[in-house]
Amino acid sequence: MSYTQAWDHMQGQVHDGMIQRDEDGAFIPFDPDNVDYQDYLAWLDEGNQPNPCVPPAQPENPIEDVTPTIDELAAQVYDQDQRIAALETIAKTAGYA
Repeated sequence: MSYTQAWDHMQGQVHDGMIQRDEDGAFIPFDPDNVDYQDYLAWLDEGNQPNPCVPPAQPENPIEDVTPTIDELAAQVYDQDQRIAALETIAKTAGYA
């Protein structure tokens, strides 16, 4: 039996409230009433140490800011207005309006 430290993605560090059992990949919370946690503590008492976790790799190129400019938003609104106008014309021609 062996264990590996769990990585806390939200905190960006080793998780301080659980461990991962290597045998089946189960995450075991640090809860004194949890039988699996009690087994882990006994395993530690035998002189064992968990494997260190490997933090996830950071992307080489972080996500770029894709916030559109006012001009880009205006162009999108204009495009939508043109499409709606075209659909209204089609609906009138077909007798739906």
